[in-house]
Amino acid sequence: MKKITLSTFEKDILSEIGNMCVGNATTALAQILGRRIELELPAVKVININKLSSHLKVDPEETIIGIHMQILGGARGNAIMIFPRKDAYTLVDLLIGPFPQKAGSFTEIGISALKEVGNIVVSSYLSALSAFTGISSFPSTVTLSSGATRSLVNLAFTGINKEECEETILVEANFKELKRNLDGNFFIVFDASSITMILKKAKSMIKAK
Repeated sequence: MKKITLSTFEKDILSEIGNMCVGNATTALAQILGRRIELELPAVKVININKLSSHLKVDPEETIIGIHMQILGGARGNAIMIFPRKDAYTLVDLLIGPFPQKAGSFTEIGISALKEVGNIVVSSYLSALSAFTGISSFPSTVTLSSGATRSLVNLAFTGINKEECEETILVEANFKELKRNLDGNFFIVFDASSITMILKKAKSMIKAK
């Protein structure tokens, strides 16, 4: 198994890519919502892949809504947005206005709205990644799931061979909409070869400037 060791400089590179994503996504969400939803980037972490759920600020057994996309192309991995159910309903209200949802489930309009938010945020991150490194990647079709945190977190490893490495990079952002007390998480997990390539490309582009 490979271990990942990041220098302060390498962490700064990954944080800057994340900050570019936050700016892009905040602007894009404001345009479709007509109001500002803040995305905060608390940290870029090196984590043990078997302890991902412990890094999220939710109960492992709590029922949550997960919006999942695989990252394909030059860099490969998975992106997931998670919301407690009440916050997912709040986000739908912000997106499409008060709209009667079925008891315990979302309407097709509500599901489409949540998927669109996921697509905007992940596409913003990949656009920032491309601008910073020249690596072109794209998201897969968006899927929406409901279940316990522990089970949905496993989606982060779709298509990733856990035997390749025991650690990975966690890029995490938090959603905040103060008036409605909206809270959620967005994170990306890259495979081992993609992490190596992203850092190599980013360093070469910085040196060329």
